[in-house]
Order: sequence, then structure tokens, then C-alpha cells
Amino acid sequence: MFSSGATELLERYATGVRDFSRANLRAIVLKQANLRGINLQDADLGDANLLNADLMEADLSSANLSHASLQKADLTQANLESATLHKADMREAKLHGTRLCGADLREVNLSNADLRDADLKGATLSGADLLHASFYRANLGGADLRGADLFQVHLKDAYFDDKTQFDPGFDPIALKMQRSG
Repeated sequence: MFSSGATELLERYATGVRDFSRANLRAIVLKQANLRGINLQDADLGDANLLNADLMEADLSSANLSHASLQKADLTQANLESATLHKADMREAKLHGTRLCGADLREVNLSNADLRDADLKGATLSGADLLHASFYRANLGGADLRGADLFQVHLKDAYFDDKTQFDPGFDPIALKMQRSG
């Protein structure tokens, strides 16, 4: 179990080490770090600062990222299945093709984030700020969007199903969302 600081993590990553699963990295500062393909499965990154970090194809499944700063981070094709991102700052994050199935995104700030082709099946987005976020072709099947700010959100061609939960009166068809299943 890894539980050291940013300098040691970056030095080990530079030597080719990629497995930092179950690491205690609470409040670590890794701004603008290149961590492509890193394994942070089950890691504790609560309150971490990953501003502008490159986390493409990273495995953050079941990781704790509560209150973390992921603003402008590149999480393209990353695995965040079952991750806890409660109250995380993900403004302008790149989440193109990212797996967020079952993720806890309650009260997360995803304004101006790119979630094209992302898989959010069963994710909880209640209370999330999604202003100007793009969900083009994203899978929102079974997602909980109750209480999420859907004002000026790009939902055209995003997929929903009978288990997707919206606030009363919300009309996904009017926003050109696609029913699946």
C-alpha cells in the first residue's frame, strides 16, 4: 500500500511503476501531472488537487475523489466505475469515452465538461452542476439526475431508459435524447 507524497509518486511513475491501487493519497497535490495509464483503483484521493492533470486511460475505479479538484483534468477513456466524486470540482474536465457506471457524482461541478460517449449507467448525479456540459451520445441509462442543474446542458443524442430518473416535468425527448432498450 502506497501512502507517500507527490514527489515519490511522480518519481516512481517516471521509472515505469503504474500500480498505486489502494494508495492513501488524501489531499495530494498533483497539478498538471502526467499520469496516463496509472492504476489508482480503490485509492483515497479525497481533497486531492489534480488540476489540469493528464489521467487518460487511468483506472480510478472505486477510488475516493470526494472534494477533489479535477478542473480541466483529462480523463479521456479513464475508468471511474463506482468511484466516489461527491462534491468534486470537475469544471472543464475531459471525460470523452470515460466509464462512470455506478459513480457517485452527487453535487459535483461538471460545468463545461466534455462527457461525449461517456458511460454513466447507474451513476448518481443528483444536485450536480452540469451547466454547458456535453453529454453527446453518453449513456445515462439508469442514472439519477434528480435535482441536477440541467440548464443549458447538451443532451442531444444522449441515451436514457425507463430507469433513468429525472425531475418531474423534465422531457428528455424534447431535448432530443434517445430512448434505449
